[in-house]
Amino acid sequence: MRKHLAWYTKNLKDSSKIRQQINTIEDKNELIKCLQNYFNTIDN
Repeated sequence: MRKHLAWYTKNLKDSSKIRQQINTIEDKNELIKCLQNYFNTIDN
């Protein structure tokens, strides 16, 4: 799943930071929260 998330976020604003976080998170709920926060920030 991490590989796919990294691919989907490629070329988005600050995507390298989110990919680093994705690769260190081990809890599903924490990952979901992290992704929600990220996509909320790039929408603005």
